[in-house]
Amino acid sequence: MKTDMLTVQQTAEKWNMSVRGVQNLCKLGKITGAVRFGASWMIPADAQRPADKRRKEVKENEAEPRPLIRKSPFLDMTDLYNTPGTADECIEALSFHPEAQALFAAEIAYSRGEIDKVYDYANYFLENHSGFYAVVSGGMLLALCAMWKGDLQMWHKAKNHLYEAPCKDDTDRDIVTLSVAATDSAIRETRDFPDWFKRGCFNNLPHDAHPAARVYYVKHLLVNAQELALGNIKFDDINGLGLMKTLPYIMEPMITQMVTDKIVIAEIYLRLLCGIAYHQSGDDKRAALHIDKAIALALPDKLYGPLVEHRRQLGLFLDERLALADAEALKKVKELHKQLHIGWTKLHNAVLKNNVSASLTVREREIARLAAFGLSNAEIAKQLSLSAHTVNALIIQAKNKTGAKNRLDLGAYI
Repeated sequence: MKTDMLTVQQTAEKWNMSVRGVQNLCKLGKITGAVRFGASWMIPADAQRPADKRRKEVKENEAEPRPLIRKSPFLDMTDLYNTPGTADECIEALSFHPEAQALFAAEIAYSRGEIDKVYDYANYFLENHSGFYAVVSGGMLLALCAMWKGDLQMWHKAKNHLYEAPCKDDTDRDIVTLSVAATDSAIRETRDFPDWFKRGCFNNLPHDAHPAARVYYVKHLLVNAQELALGNIKFDDINGLGLMKTLPYIMEPMITQMVTDKIVIAEIYLRLLCGIAYHQSGDDKRAALHIDKAIALALPDKLYGPLVEHRRQLGLFLDERLALADAEALKKVKELHKQLHIGWTKLHNAVLKNNVSASLTVREREIARLAAFGLSNAEIAKQLSLSAHTVNALIIQAKNKTGAKNRLDLGAYI
């Protein structure tokens, strides 16, 4: 009797997996009776889903993995951490829930720039645990490590873990979608964001995930504002720095909400992003207020990571504000930024097929960005308190290093 066969798509739906996950199992020979037809596979209808070590029962009594104490894989962006300077105490306080404790500790390690620790935590989750949040968290942590290391293979491995997380319902699937968006936004990849995310509509997400969703939504808006200023995209009735100048009106209420809810790390990120919008629009007075507050929130627990991530966008303006607060912290941020800058550029270019240059100095990149935004040398000089001669010399240096034909073309290399 001939066995009924299913397509990869039908099998994926039956097993609640991604199509890619089923294809990988076929390629690895883990599905008994699977037959290849051209570029696709056919799978016996009675085939059993191969055992996944991440799904092994954690106890002999077949107990389900314990749910996280917050319905979000972004524990650091919840009210668990509500007071600067208490990160280690928060880690200790989670000892009653080892998985939540490990995840929160991993996220704090990332914010401290301790990437080797983050890598160990990522493997801990992916190799030893079976829960949905463990797989999602492990995938995101691994992706962050890939960004710092510039490792494309590790990046794809991390994304595969996210796509194959054991979702039980639509809420789980939306959490995965948010996690993928968060991962992609780290390298300015926005092509696959879902419509609900691009609209900033998070009613489908658990409330615990809203602070993180707001942060990544603002990152998405900031990328759009910069692409608009560079002339790479077009919006009706908005051009140049129009969207950039509007962003603070969106971010300021979100920051106020984070202050009210005492969500420290989300507040740090939103203030840095708001500072970027103000700074790149030429309003350094307001930018300084947010950057200084973000620094004040980050330093008690040595959370250098958010500052390192945004030094690329804030340039020497961040260095100046940080020098006023803590010279040693500035030294550490510069040190970590060297590592991230090389890794991020390598990964960004590999994934998006871009030509962002790693050779530009912080000042050259800042001036090249403003030139690509369409500002004149005189306008750049006024905004950065430099002479027009210095601005012109730095633009020439940036063009020579990148091979850009003109000042507007510099946008492709920053």
